[in-house]
Amino acid sequence: MRKKDKKIEIQISNKQVEANGTKMVGYQLTIGNKLVGEIAEIDDKFAVIKNAAVVDFHKNLETAVEAIIQTYNLNH
Repeated sequence: MRKKDKKIEIQISNKQVEANGTKMVGYQLTIGNKLVGEIAEIDDKFAVIKNAAVVDFHKNLETAVEAIIQTYNLNH
């Protein structure tokens, strides 16, 4: 028996994010009302932020979003 694929709506919004004690303009990813991840552009790279600390860097916004979604899917 196959499971049906669930469609999940992810929203990306421009927000102020904090990384290593510095506030900057960035993006927040949310599913429903739950904050899934934050992204900030630092030195022409996109940094994934978790608990106000930079976790890793990506070359473009799309790969940073994919990394956050993959981490979310592994944990839920």
